[in-house]
Amino acid sequence: MSTEFRLPGPFPADFPRRVAIRCAGLVDIAYALYQQWSDAGKPPEARMKFKPVSLGGLVFADPFWRTLTYRKPIAIGPKNTARRYKTMVEHTPAGACAREGSFLYVVFRGTLGNAEKITNFMAGKQDAVFDDLKGGGVHRGFHQCYASVRESIMDFLEANASHGKTIRLAGYSLGGALATLAAMDIATSWIPHRRLEVFTFASPRVASRKWARHYDSQRIETWRIANRKDPVTKVPFKFLGYRHVGTPIRFAALSGFAAHSLDRAYLPALRGKSP
Repeated sequence: MSTEFRLPGPFPADFPRRVAIRCAGLVDIAYALYQQWSDAGKPPEARMKFKPVSLGGLVFADPFWRTLTYRKPIAIGPKNTARRYKTMVEHTPAGACAREGSFLYVVFRGTLGNAEKITNFMAGKQDAVFDDLKGGGVHRGFHQCYASVRESIMDFLEANASHGKTIRLAGYSLGGALATLAAMDIATSWIPHRRLEVFTFASPRVASRKWARHYDSQRIETWRIANRKDPVTKVPFKFLGYRHVGTPIRFAALSGFAAHSLDRAYLPALRGKSP
């Protein structure tokens, strides 16, 4: 892992702070697309018509969708003292891709609702089906989520990528884990690019030590912004063999659920303001 940087204090000389702040704003756009779907009554993908959302010169229109399968605990018995589990499947807008000059953007939103929070903590590792590492071991739940959006993302990149393009990925919370998996996928694939950049906010650990080392050996400029008081950045637990990737920029702000807030904790830290 690269040197850790802690705030308050100077940012790394090569850290593109303005780009990181903008990427956090792009995550909000991914949430805005989800909100459109929610406000429309959560119709099936085929029936949903999105209104484009923009930030500067970037315009996001049709999001990519992810499918989540998880087990939901249900209390049973006369006093709700026992539990059984029901298998649930959700298909929701997960993020979006966009073009701006020589830049291609792939942006992932974070978690919304109990279903996705449960999926975040699915146990176990598996080999990723999309990279060139054998016996690496990535988080099974995160892998499942990324596999459901991979085709849409790769279709976008195949149609737009070239050796003169920079591919920039951003993600918050669960979206940070998915952005990390996507970056490894792109780095070890046939997709041409000039530069590959990743900005994650409040990302959980993604994979094993072996996989993390392989990731960090790739030509991926990865900045991992993490609140030391945010519990999401501490799971899955290190004693289970999980590790982070990239160059960490760490700060301490707020506590509890607020510590995980992109707007209340992460953006103020990037802007040099005390949350």
